[in-house]
Amino acid sequence: MWWLVSQTYPLLPLIRFLLWIGVILLIGFLALFPALFASLTKRIGLWSAPLIWPAVEMLRELTDLAFPWELLGYSLTPWPLFTQTASIWGVYGLGALIVVVNLAVYKLLRGWKEKAMRLRWGGILAGVIIFVVGFGAIRLMTAKRTSPIKVALIQPNVPTVLKGSRNLYDSLITAMLDQTRQAALTDPDLILYPETSTLVDLTRPGDYSSLYLDLVDSLDITLATGIPHRVRDEGRSRFANAATLVHPDGSLDKIYIKIRLASFGETIPFENIFPFLAKIDVQGGHHYRGKEYVVFHRAPEPLSFLICYESIFPLLTRNFVNKGARLLCNVTNDVWFGQLQGPAQHAEMAVLRAVENGVPLIRAANNGISMIIDPYGRVLAQSPLLVKTIVTGDVPKARGRTVYTSFGFLFPYLAAAFVVVMLVFRGVQRGKRRKKKG
Repeated sequence: MWWLVSQTYPLLPLIRFLLWIGVILLIGFLALFPALFASLTKRIGLWSAPLIWPAVEMLRELTDLAFPWELLGYSLTPWPLFTQTASIWGVYGLGALIVVVNLAVYKLLRGWKEKAMRLRWGGILAGVIIFVVGFGAIRLMTAKRTSPIKVALIQPNVPTVLKGSRNLYDSLITAMLDQTRQAALTDPDLILYPETSTLVDLTRPGDYSSLYLDLVDSLDITLATGIPHRVRDEGRSRFANAATLVHPDGSLDKIYIKIRLASFGETIPFENIFPFLAKIDVQGGHHYRGKEYVVFHRAPEPLSFLICYESIFPLLTRNFVNKGARLLCNVTNDVWFGQLQGPAQHAEMAVLRAVENGVPLIRAANNGISMIIDPYGRVLAQSPLLVKTIVTGDVPKARGRTVYTSFGFLFPYLAAAFVVVMLVFRGVQRGKRRKKKG
């Protein structure tokens, strides 16, 4: 996670010092989860590790401190053949499979001299590998060909310092409009902008807003974009990180407001419960939190937005698909993540959201990585970092509803229930042993 301190946004010295402290605390916080896994496994038994692991990982997706970054299952993302079972039980299930394989290898090595151990754990290891590879191969080979939609992803590559300068709005907006005209030459069904890339709230009448709306009207193409937005909340105006569609006639659709806010960057954890926390200045603002899972039906395909790091939340994404989204649009800035591992990690995690739900995902990032991903997690097109470019390509339509979308999201909860039951059972056993000794 050290790449977090490599970002180049101009911070006050005190804020930058607090950022370093925050990263150290974050690493310590994340270390608590494998520690909890080790403790629970010791109490229940090593055989239970494949279910304890997803139960513990799932805790990282809950509460305002949620940060399910780089879960174990993401290590398989580069190889679609091995990720297809995510359509059954999601990234948490992939992590459980990895633990099963490691457990089986350990048991084989330790008990190699015993025939029964070799047969038992060798069979388990072979069975898991055959299942994962076989399921993946069948799912990929039986992929149905569909009439695709053509998309163009705009990557403007605007440095954060420039993006925040109102004096440069004229030149930055002119550049976005020029890139849009260039993208329109490829005759796409949909153009996707990154997070807050319009620089202005398109819902507010004004010269800048009109430039975007009039251009879309003249091009006769649907535009999906992230926008800065203002919301009236308890008598005051608050910033909201939002996204919307501009239809070919230049009209705006409804607004989606980001639900999962970045802790300490967009919100202070638990400030809704403890109002005094809202007074803490982290030089990032206290953004308005969205409440509604929005699906945009007036589009080439019914779509929903994942704004920035919302793409790392499996349960959040599943809710959009469950409500009817057949295309996921991940709009992000990513310039905050610097030039090290952060942008690549962020991009690869979005890939599994497509596999889990059987829907394609397109991703427009301000400075990269922008991608087109099919419903099986195969990256069809991708941009490099720190390049002003346009990514174009065909997006296959979504496949049928996956097991994960219907029921698989329950897997980590069922694993957690198993852990609780086993802890109670072990506690009762220990109690009986103490009574016998007494």
